[in-house]
Amino acid sequence: GGGYTDAVDGSYAVDADANITTFEWLQKELVGKGLTGSVPPGELDRADAFKAFTSGKVGMLNGHPTMMQEAEKAGIELGMVPLPGITGKSKATMGVADWIMAFKQPGHREQAGKFLDFTFEDKNVMDFVGQYDLLPVTYSASETMVADDEHKELRQFLEALPTAELYPFGKTSWAGVSDDIKKNIGKAVQPGAVPSEILARIGRDATTAENAE
Repeated sequence: GGGYTDAVDGSYAVDADANITTFEWLQKELVGKGLTGSVPPGELDRADAFKAFTSGKVGMLNGHPTMMQEAEKAGIELGMVPLPGITGKSKATMGVADWIMAFKQPGHREQAGKFLDFTFEDKNVMDFVGQYDLLPVTYSASETMVADDEHKELRQFLEALPTAELYPFGKTSWAGVSDDIKKNIGKAVQPGAVPSEILARIGRDATTAENAE
């Protein structure tokens, strides 16, 4: 029920009540009961977790479509399910977003436009996403993927996309806030930690960064 930002005004809401409740649950029911492994979440490198998964040492993780390709190469059979939550499975997934930017420097606007037109042609989009098990970024390429059985494993990701919740990538402050979260959010689930205090500190810094935009 929580998120990085407030659903009404879009301001940062890292220490929202729903987030605090969630982290208290994570701390007690998952980390506290040893279900997250021997390495504290705040110290676990994601690449190491992925590597452990494809070698059969990790039973469940929050991954991405490319993991299917890596697991297949390693001979690991896998299935996909919604993330667990306090009262049941999660209602939405977390989506990711990347920017592709072309700067309109004097004399290069036409070239930039041609490059982007080429990049987003259906054939080129499908060649790229097919190589890395990614999702298309255009409606027409998405329709092509749905119709092609070669990409049937990715259909469930496409189905989840309309309701996916994205991090606030449109905020100028997000890069710094994101870095702060990555470095410190794991502390909120450490034994003896007070999640509300960790989230409040991150939230205050996020609001300060937002006000400085």
